[in-house]
Amino acid sequence: MLQVNEIWTEKFRPMTLQNLIGMEDKEAQLKGYVEKRTLPHLLLVGPPGTE
Repeated sequence: MLQVNEIWTEKFRPMTLQNLIGMEDKEAQLKGYVEKRTLPHLLLVGPPGTE
């Protein structure tokens, strides 16, 4: 259960690339951003039911 002051987008934000479920096609692109140190602002979305 969520606490009153806890935002669900923060609670379920992926903290590692291993937490990106169903987005394998984007993993290489994200790794490229990190390696080049050019990480843009991103909004990651996925289908309902993913963890």
